[in-house]
Amino acid sequence: MSAPTHGSIFRQLGQVGIIIVITVAAYFPVLKNGFIWDDDRYIEQNLQLRTLAGLERIWLRPLKAEPQYYPLTHTSFWIEHHLWGLRPLGYHLDNLLLHFASTLLVWRLLLRLKIPAAFVAAMVFAVHPVQVESVAWATERKNVLSGTLYLLALWTYLHTRWGRRIYSDDCRGKPGLAWYALSLLLFLAALLSKSVTSTLPAAILLLLWWRRGKIRAADVWPLAPFVLAGAAMGCLTGWMEKHVVGAIGPDFDFLTPLDRCAIAGRAVWFYLAKLFWPANLSFIYPRWQIDPLRQPWQLLFPLFAAAALMALWLLRRRLGRGPAAAAFFFVGTLFPALGFVNVFPMRYSYVADHFQYLACIGPIALIVGSLSTGCTSGAMRLLAVLLIIALCAASNLRARAYLDRRTLWADTLAKNPDSPMAHNNYAVELMHDRELEEAKAQFRAAMNLRPDAMDWVGLGQCFAIEGNFAAARDMYLKAIAATPDSPEPVFQRLRAGKEFQLGTAYQGLSRQATSAVMARQYRLAATQAYQRAIDLFPEYEDPRTNLAVLLIDENKLSEAIEQCQIVLNEDPESASAHTNLGKAFYAQGKLDAALAEYRRVLEFDPENADAMASVGAILAQQGHVDAGIAMLQNALTIDPHNATAMRNLLAAMNERARSRP
Repeated sequence: MSAPTHGSIFRQLGQVGIIIVITVAAYFPVLKNGFIWDDDRYIEQNLQLRTLAGLERIWLRPLKAEPQYYPLTHTSFWIEHHLWGLRPLGYHLDNLLLHFASTLLVWRLLLRLKIPAAFVAAMVFAVHPVQVESVAWATERKNVLSGTLYLLALWTYLHTRWGRRIYSDDCRGKPGLAWYALSLLLFLAALLSKSVTSTLPAAILLLLWWRRGKIRAADVWPLAPFVLAGAAMGCLTGWMEKHVVGAIGPDFDFLTPLDRCAIAGRAVWFYLAKLFWPANLSFIYPRWQIDPLRQPWQLLFPLFAAAALMALWLLRRRLGRGPAAAAFFFVGTLFPALGFVNVFPMRYSYVADHFQYLACIGPIALIVGSLSTGCTSGAMRLLAVLLIIALCAASNLRARAYLDRRTLWADTLAKNPDSPMAHNNYAVELMHDRELEEAKAQFRAAMNLRPDAMDWVGLGQCFAIEGNFAAARDMYLKAIAATPDSPEPVFQRLRAGKEFQLGTAYQGLSRQATSAVMARQYRLAATQAYQRAIDLFPEYEDPRTNLAVLLIDENKLSEAIEQCQIVLNEDPESASAHTNLGKAFYAQGKLDAALAEYRRVLEFDPENADAMASVGAILAQQGHVDAGIAMLQNALTIDPHNATAMRNLLAAMNERARSRP
C-alpha cells in the first residue's frame, strides 16, 4: 500500500473535522442532560465507585458488586466518580467521545473493506436517531465502550495474516502475532464491557465469506480463543441476567420456543423499520402480546425474515454476496437481544433502540453503498448532505427527551400510554416533586395496567410523605405479599427493600404514637422489619442505618455502633453512618470521638447544617465557645430553620454570657 500524500492527509483531516461537527451538532443537548433511569443504580448510588475496595469488588466479587459482570464499564464509572463526582456532564461527554471514536473506526474499517461511500455510511452511523439512546444514557456506557473495543479488535485482527485475507489477495508475510494478541486482548476488553460483543468471531467469518465465497479451516482455528471467551462470557451474563438481575418469573416462564421465534422475527423487522424511518422513537416501546397459536399471523414475521435471508443467499450470484452478508451481520449481531435468551428489559418491552447499536452498521453500509453506485457524483453528494442534515436534526431533537428523568418518562408516556413501567417511574418523579395526588394517580394507573409490588411501594411512599404512616404501612404489607418468596438473590433483595420500607412506616408511627407503650411497640416492629431486611440482604445499608437510629433511641449504644461500623466497612463515606456514630459516641460522653465523626461528615458534605450544628454544640461544651458559636451561625446561614442549631446557639451564647464578668 502506497504512503498517503499530503493532499490525502489533509482531506482525511477535513473529513475527521466534518464528523466532529455533525456529531456535536446531533448530540449537543446531551451535554446539558442529567441522569435518568438506572443511572442511580449504576452511578449515583453505586457504593462500589467510592473506594479502592469497591474497585476490587467490581473485578473479583461480581455477585456482591454489580447487576452484571461488566467490570471494565464499571471501572470507567469508578474513574469518573473520582475525577468529577456525580456531575453528569463528564459521563455524557465520555459517552459522546466513545461514540465519536466508534464512528471513526466504522469509517476506516469500511474504507479498508472497500465499501463504496464509506465516509457517508460512517456519518449515518454517527447521527442516526436510533443511536441517541446509547449516547444520551450514561448507563449505556457499556454499549459505546464495548462498541469501540469491538471495532478496535476487528481493526487489529485485519492486520494479521488471517485478517488480511478479508481485504487483500496478498496474504504472504509474517502472521502478525503481535496484532493477533492485541486483537484478542481488545476483544476480551469488549466482552468485559458488554458481552453482546461475543458475536465478533462470527462477524469475521462472515466477512471472509463475503470476500472469498468460502471459509477454510485455516480461517477458523485462529478464532477459537475468541469463540471460547465469547461463549464463557455469554453464559456468565445469561446466568447473572436470570439469577441476579431478575429475568425470571411469570414474565418469562410462559414463553415457548414458538413464542420466542415470533418475538425474534418481529424484532428484526422492527429494527429495520426504525432504521429506514426513525419516527416515534421511545425509551420503552409497547410490549407485544405474543400468542402465535391463537394469532397465527404473528408467525409471518419470522417466516418472512427467514425467507428474506434465504432469498439473499440463493440470489448471491446475481446480487453479489454483499446483501446477504449485511443481512446476516444484522441478524447475527442482534441475536443476543432477539428474545431467545432472557434479558431483564423483556419484562417491559421486547425491543430497545440501544440493542442495534452495532448491528445497524451492516444495513447502513449496504444501503449507502448501493445508492452511491446508482447515483451521479453530484446527485450522491446532494442526497448525502440532505440525509445527514435530516438525521442530525432528528437526533438533536431526540436527545432533548433525555434531559432528566421526568422529561424522559413524560415523553415515553406520550408515545406509549399503556406502559405500566412508564406510569410507575413518572409517578416516582412526581412524588419527588411533591405532586402527590398526581403521583398516586400514576401509580394506580400502572396497577390497573399490570399490578406490581413496586406500585404498592410507591403509593406507600406518597402516604408516608403526607405523614399518613398507617396507610403507608398497609401499602408496604401489600407489596411484601406481592413479592415472590423465592431464594433467588434478586427476589431476596426486592423483599429486603420492601421490609425496609415497612420499617420506616413503623418508625414514623412510633413518632406519632400517643403513648409510650404504643411508641415502644412500633419501634419494636420497625426493628424487626429492619432486621428481616438485613437478613435477606446483608449488604443493604439503609436498614442498618435506620436500625442504628432506633438502637440509639433505646440507649443500646454498643449495638448501634456495631451497625454503623458494618455500614462503614462497606461504604466509608456514608454520611448517615458517621452521623449516627457521632450520636452514639456523644451519648456515651465521648465528645472527641463524636466530634471526629461529625467533622468526617463535613468532609463529604461541607454544607451539612446538622453536622455543623453538632460540631458547634460539642465545641461549646468543650470550652471553645466562640468557635462553637461561629459554627452554629454558619449552620443557620445554610439552614435558617434548623431547630437544633437555634437551640444550641442559644445555649452557647448563654454560656458565653455567664463566663464573662
